[in-house]
Amino acid sequence: MRAAIRTLIAGALAIATLGAGTTMVVAAQPEIIRGSTRDTFFDEFILDLCGIETMTTVTEHWTLWRYADGSERFQVSRTFESADPRLPIEHGSGMSTFAPDGTQTVHGSPLRLRYPGGGVYLLDAGLVIFSDPLIVRGPHPSLDMDLADAYCPA
Repeated sequence: MRAAIRTLIAGALAIATLGAGTTMVVAAQPEIIRGSTRDTFFDEFILDLCGIETMTTVTEHWTLWRYADGSERFQVSRTFESADPRLPIEHGSGMSTFAPDGTQTVHGSPLRLRYPGGGVYLLDAGLVIFSDPLIVRGPHPSLDMDLADAYCPA
């Protein structure tokens, strides 16, 4: 579940507009909710994946748009930084949209891993539509790999 939370980011569709002759009628404005958090927690994801006990700090800034048709758009920038310097720093930023039927589309860079002071060594970027079948555009190496290879020190 934690891996899904870390690799996925949430959101919604654009406001629909209706045209009537030369007059344009615009749908009701969305409800907009903004927030940011900073929290430090015992990282069960890293314990389960790597067998390493560590505390991790997550910092995130987000905006949620809720539309009258039930769709949502969620934009987020999130960083997970472990107290253990052997573990990578995880950053993700992107936007998810949720259609009224529940279909989720994620675009942006939901997962980027780097070592402290080092360059990026894992990058998921592009677009994923969680439908049947799954639609993937762009590099998303984390979808096809054992995450222990990316997170756990050798």
